[in-house]
Amino acid sequence: MKLLALVFAVLLVPAFAPMPAQAAGASVTVADMAFGPASVTVGLGQSVTWTFEDPVAHTSTSDQGFWDSGTKAGGATYARTFTSAGSFAYHCSIHTMMRGSVKVPVAVKGPKITWASAKTAGLTYDVQTKLGSGRWVTLKSGTATTTAKLTKQGKYLVRARTDKGSSRSGWSPPVAVSIS
Repeated sequence: MKLLALVFAVLLVPAFAPMPAQAAGASVTVADMAFGPASVTVGLGQSVTWTFEDPVAHTSTSDQGFWDSGTKAGGATYARTFTSAGSFAYHCSIHTMMRGSVKVPVAVKGPKITWASAKTAGLTYDVQTKLGSGRWVTLKSGTATTTAKLTKQGKYLVRARTDKGSSRSGWSPPVAVSIS
């Protein structure tokens, strides 16, 4: 009987144990004159960490001027937290054939959509919705706000991009939102 109780207790413990924290963000290896993987997707507020394994110097430099890692080599790392939605193309400023992208979709919780996890001075946002198979319609343009609620019923796609002065990211991957 004691053995049966022990087996039962051992089987139950994992079900009630706290789940380990999941790694947030993505990792990109810079090796053999390439970014690997070349394209990653992260959530709002998550980071991308580049590890520069080559002995030859490289950079991770945003095409739109959102970041620049500076020159890195030999196992050095660079991390950037993505606090706003968009598609962010980047390259190595030393070896311009090396290219990559970071995609950050909007976050959805019920009718609330969030395109930036924090207000950042100098950044504004464009947000569009698409109802069913209709056309993309501007919800917000050049706004410093970071959230909105959809109030009309329907099945939407939502996307956003980040503006920094005269530079802007590409549109984020579309996210489906259903309002009933």
